[in-house]
Amino acid sequence: MPDAETQRKLIEILRILSESNGEVGARKIAEELNRRGYNLGERATRYHLRMLDERGFTKKHGYLGRVITPLGEEELKHALVTDRLGFISTRIEDYEFRTTFDPSANTGDAVVNICYINKADCDKALEVLKQVVEAGYAISPRLKVVDEGQEILENDVPEGQVAIATFCSITIDGVLLKRGIPVSLKYGGIIRVRDNKAERFTDIIDYRGTSINPMNVFVSRKMTSVLKVLETGSGNALANVREIPINAREKALGIIEELRGAEVYGIFSACESVRPLLGVPVEPGTCGIASYSGINPFAALAEMGIKTRIIPLAAVMNSKELKRLD
Repeated sequence: MPDAETQRKLIEILRILSESNGEVGARKIAEELNRRGYNLGERATRYHLRMLDERGFTKKHGYLGRVITPLGEEELKHALVTDRLGFISTRIEDYEFRTTFDPSANTGDAVVNICYINKADCDKALEVLKQVVEAGYAISPRLKVVDEGQEILENDVPEGQVAIATFCSITIDGVLLKRGIPVSLKYGGIIRVRDNKAERFTDIIDYRGTSINPMNVFVSRKMTSVLKVLETGSGNALANVREIPINAREKALGIIEELRGAEVYGIFSACESVRPLLGVPVEPGTCGIASYSGINPFAALAEMGIKTRIIPLAAVMNSKELKRLD
């Protein structure tokens, strides 16, 4: 019996095949899985497909790819909707637990987002990334660029592309958790910025009630205007809100200072107990921490017209692999 994470991937592959007309190859399935938030390379996808073949849920049609079988369609119908709905929040909790980043020592594993772009766009993309970071709308100035043919987290970067890894804001949650502070990431949303200051949230999605990462939703719907924020000081950026117990406020503020010392920042509202917080509800007995999303640099690339494949909350990576841009 596969573990819960593997089972979710298998169900998502069945869903992709069910939504397709005709055969689909492993490469296209892997690309679609990544778009939906599953960081799975082509080789790993083939392995999962073989598992589905063995169960009779899929069938291989020569070199054309695979199709879902009637048995696979039946399995898909019985897949729990609640399992899929809870996927994002469960994934967040998993990565919070796996975070070992220690800001006082500036070592350990941090959560990263990954974006694939065409290699020809790399130079101008890095220039824009630098601008977003310097303006304070990212989590850290440290990132990793991986060239075509090289491996990033067991996945080969496709020919003609580069992969860029950035600090994910979930690293903040993981550090708080490791220091003994219960943390609950509540919402992902669009924060309206005016005169270079966060003003209020205009759209939010509850992480507990979605099957797709909110950041992907907002970027795909072209709801950000990060470039406009850079140019004029006003516009829309991506942000998150988490809650911690109000009696942990002072300890959390100290940890946030440590994070800043380790070049992990992006928090624009720290441990506020006002309700609502920038237009977002905060539970009684808690205080809210709002931070910009590590996806903002990639959102800016998409706004430029650069073709992007963005994977929020992609994996954990040794923080020493992420370096400052020259």
